Amino acid sequence: MTANSHLGTQDGRDLDDVEVVRRHLLPSTRADAPVVARQVGARIEATDGSVWLDAASGGFGAGHPTVVRRLTEQAGRAALSSRILVSRQLAEAVSALHELCPAPLTVSYLCNSGAEALDAALKLAKGTHPTRRTVLGFAGADHGTLTHGLSLTHGFALLPDQPLRPVTVPPERPDELIDRVSRNVAAVVVAPAAPGRRLADLPASWWNRLRAACDTTGVLLVLDERLTGPARLGTDLGVTQLPVPPDALVLGETLGADAVPVGCMVTSRAAFDRVYARRNPSLHGSTFGANPLSAVAVSAVLAAMADGELTRRQRKVGMLAHRALAPLAATTVIDVGADGSLIWLRTGHPATARALVDELLRERVLVRPPDGDVVSVLPPLTAAADDVTDLLARVVAAARRLDNERPGERHADGTEVPA
Repeated sequence: MTANSHLGTQDGRDLDDVEVVRRHLLPSTRADAPVVARQVGARIEATDGSVWLDAASGGFGAGHPTVVRRLTEQAGRAALSSRILVSRQLAEAVSALHELCPAPLTVSYLCNSGAEALDAALKLAKGTHPTRRTVLGFAGADHGTLTHGLSLTHGFALLPDQPLRPVTVPPERPDELIDRVSRNVAAVVVAPAAPGRRLADLPASWWNRLRAACDTTGVLLVLDERLTGPARLGTDLGVTQLPVPPDALVLGETLGADAVPVGCMVTSRAAFDRVYARRNPSLHGSTFGANPLSAVAVSAVLAAMADGELTRRQRKVGMLAHRALAPLAATTVIDVGADGSLIWLRTGHPATARALVDELLRERVLVRPPDGDVVSVLPPLTAAADDVTDLLARVVAAARRLDNERPGERHADGTEVPA
């Protein structure tokens, strides 16, 4: 029996009156919506026997045996701990991050999410330039769900007294971002690649000019790799493909192996000391950040990457995606991108993108809500090869079916969608 002030007393199996706050991936609010029973890699098994494929999380992948074993062992010792005592697990995690990140990124701050890590980077920028009130970025880019990240995504401040106010430029006009770098700006936040924007779309010359503009004005360059790192682009980190380093690097939930919440901000000693040197470290704290369990997850994920197999696997996924999805570019889909397993399809119209998401749900493929006319397909890093092949086949089937159901429509460029 269960007792609740607003549900009354009832048998635990009789939950007809219970209301659940639902996320937005499934549009249905039916009582018989799938209930997760088990997840390994990209495969999600529901209690009704159906099997779904995860192309929404963009994470490491649940159920990795070595990671699960290490987390289980650590949970039996200490999951959370006092921040007063030294944690060997945290020391091992930051050492692994030091090996992963290029110089001069040597100071790691572990927290509970990628969004929290981005806030840490922006707090570093605000501490560096207390009188500056602007942060720059690309319009529509996903920078998480906390206030500053959401403001950057939407292009306007969500709160009237927000410490940093966003200024965004269209991603198709990257030079305009550099032109706006000035001594009124505290930070520029950019991802190396994103759904709808390839890694190669921002050439080395652009990054060199951005770095030079930031150096001249003292603006902090923040690289948001919550989605691209580690391994997703087919390389350890996206930053290793760039000609210049950022002042701060943001990593996200992939480090938690789809098992524990983790985020991380990595910066240089010089940038860190300008704000926090010889000060109380609780000036910027995290309630559960850097706990032993999350630290072990970080170490286990980076150990799983050590032999390069995960990065090679993402490169293979990218090649498979190009091969399978490129023929769709003559149909409802007008462009396809795949930097490793950062896969996306551009449909030419937001309504078409939403329709494609609905078709993917019919194929039992979970994806994120579309970003305008772009649908992202983000399988976990550890997705089995057969599941990746199945996933791509389901994406093709969904796009073909949408094509057949919407004859006579036209793409954004005016060309007709074939019947």
